[in-house]
Amino acid sequence: MRLWRYCLAGLLFNWAAFVFWTVLPIRAVEFNASSTQLALLQTASSIVYVLNSLFSGGLSDRISRALLARVSVVIAVAACVLTIRSGSLGALFLIVPLMGFACSVYWPSIQGALGAEAGAARLEKALGWFNVSWSIGKTLGFVMGGWLIAAHSSNRTLWMAAGSALPVLLLYPRDQSARPEETHPTGAADRAVFRTLGYIANFLAFGVGNVFQNQFIKYLESSAIVSRWDRPLFFGVFLGAIYAAQTLIFVVLQRNAAWTYRRALLYGCQLLCGGAAIGTTFLTNDWTVLAAGAVVGVGLGFANASSIYYSLHGPSDHGKYAGLHEAVLGAGSFLAPLAGGALADLSHDLRMPYWLAGGAMIAATALEEAVYRRRSRS
Repeated sequence: MRLWRYCLAGLLFNWAAFVFWTVLPIRAVEFNASSTQLALLQTASSIVYVLNSLFSGGLSDRISRALLARVSVVIAVAACVLTIRSGSLGALFLIVPLMGFACSVYWPSIQGALGAEAGAARLEKALGWFNVSWSIGKTLGFVMGGWLIAAHSSNRTLWMAAGSALPVLLLYPRDQSARPEETHPTGAADRAVFRTLGYIANFLAFGVGNVFQNQFIKYLESSAIVSRWDRPLFFGVFLGAIYAAQTLIFVVLQRNAAWTYRRALLYGCQLLCGGAAIGTTFLTNDWTVLAAGAVVGVGLGFANASSIYYSLHGPSDHGKYAGLHEAVLGAGSFLAPLAGGALADLSHDLRMPYWLAGGAMIAATALEEAVYRRRSRS
């Protein structure tokens, strides 16, 4: 199969997207955005992302995934260019839904294509390296985005993001017929219940990740953590620590499928992630904060790998379940920052978003176990 092309296309698209998302809150803060407004920016994009993922995932099972992916790249580039031209916070609210739409078309299409082409027997290996690739793109997008803004300007950084996405138009593989249907040793009922557990965990994991992505730049304004750092640079490096750890987890998980269908591992990673998210607000040393970010990344990586694996580990409807996976994580991406940002403004305490998201990640393990036991009995 043409795995390297899927991997490189995922890496470059995510690099461009997360350079964009590194610039966006910094640009919004320049327009004096509050914590709630920062969260509403994420919401404006994510609502489009969630709703359209449910539609585009199923659509990609019926029409050309290559066409859908290429159209989404053009829209993402347009969002970068329009952000360069923006002159107000209101303009940003009009632009961000374009990026949400682009991503909601791109990811169900490429993941559905990969799942169909790899087949169940090779899924963990193909999906593992694909996860590594897009996660490297996300990590570099945050780290290099922060560095480029500090070294140059947000506009130049966005031009680089737009230019980096364009090669995907050529790299993305042509459509290919799915592999013949294979036997699946895991029963449909087990796949369904673990898919549900994965969706719950990933919903909350993306909530945690996006609270940091969306709100942490505001938290750093009142923190002594960055006394030795340029603030945008530390913001990028911190997010890079989260997603570098996520990438390493993907490298480990692609080695075999021994981690699948083991809920204790999922719960343990959730507890680590939630605890580290809460613990970050009690730390003042820059290096310990970065270490806590890496622990958060371990939990994010395991939850995400679980959700997409159980979505694609089946004989058919790969685009449909990839779209559902993306819709669920998209909902977590905006609900946690929105609720956390509003709570921070109401309480005048910038730690509240991390306590809320981390606490929910921990508490959800009990909900997931209850769901598992109920589904198992039925």
